[in-house]
Amino acid sequence: MLETRMEAAGGAGVSIEEAARVGVSVRSLGPWQATWYRLRRDPWTVVAMAALAVVLLLSLFGGAIVSHIEGHAGDDLFPYGTVDKPSGRQAVGPLTWVPKTFNTRIDQYGDLLPPPKGTPRTLFVLGADGILGRDELIRLLDGGRTSLEIGIGGMLVALLLAIPIGAAAGYFGGFTDAIVSRFSETIMAFPMLLFLVFATSKVSPYLAGVNYSWILAKGVFSDAVLIGAFTCFYPMRLIRAQILVLRQAEFVDSAHMTGASDWRILRRELFPHLLPTLLVWGAIAIATNILLEVSLSFIGVGVQPQIPTWGSLLSEAWGTIYGRGFSTNPTIWQTIFPTAAILVTVVALNQLSEGFRRALEPWSRR
Repeated sequence: MLETRMEAAGGAGVSIEEAARVGVSVRSLGPWQATWYRLRRDPWTVVAMAALAVVLLLSLFGGAIVSHIEGHAGDDLFPYGTVDKPSGRQAVGPLTWVPKTFNTRIDQYGDLLPPPKGTPRTLFVLGADGILGRDELIRLLDGGRTSLEIGIGGMLVALLLAIPIGAAAGYFGGFTDAIVSRFSETIMAFPMLLFLVFATSKVSPYLAGVNYSWILAKGVFSDAVLIGAFTCFYPMRLIRAQILVLRQAEFVDSAHMTGASDWRILRRELFPHLLPTLLVWGAIAIATNILLEVSLSFIGVGVQPQIPTWGSLLSEAWGTIYGRGFSTNPTIWQTIFPTAAILVTVVALNQLSEGFRRALEPWSRR
């Protein structure tokens, strides 16, 4: 509490000794107020929170706003959104005006003829996403929403499984602890991505019917459940380890002496101590789940191809950077933009997790 008093005084521009000398009272901060105060004083954490706020807002509302402004959706096909190259048809590059028509004229060689004069045009800010001629910007924004839904949903599913199982293993110990520990160690010894590829191909068809179209796209629920089920063992072991230590504390013995039940002790005495660890792990888990979704979509076993995700957008143009330049290969942007979105989001989430750790454990700082 002394640190919170000193921080409160420092926030006012005076030291705790000066405040006491002049008779100014220094208000003590609560634990969560002190945590928020430390987060605001960490410049990198502030930058990470601002970046995540921008990514979240653009992913949730950006696609609908851009579709309304440009007058077309991300699934609309534009035949003139591609150009003929010696190597075949390629997507147009960024800042290209594309004829807004679906009626095409083809010559005797199978090439597209110019559209009639007066055909309205639409601007592809980030170019097209591939040979289908869809708007890359809208699909990038919609893909961010899908990837974030899977990342956050997988984290929540993992917590729903890990908290009761890990708490039971750590609190009751004995046979329960042995079963949970041996099973989690066995699963964690195998490559997670191979498990997910197998489970996605076998289990997803049964979960594909769960479709909340007004919230989640088709396939998002199944991916979130499977990723959460295979990543729950990490927080489960963290919770078990903390409960093993906390159950020996004196306040737990005092609760037993007052006749408190095991459920009340877990809920009122032990669970609040798990929140700092779960906050730190949760930010890392969302970043990890996004990378897992990108991996699954990249190899073609994730969400359906017609539903945009950062992984599916990246897979459509994979390999176009290698050995080619910006001027000769406009489709290089199809790789750069999804990669940049993934990089910013994952780095910001990792920095936010580190900021949570420093704010919740101030004694670990120098």
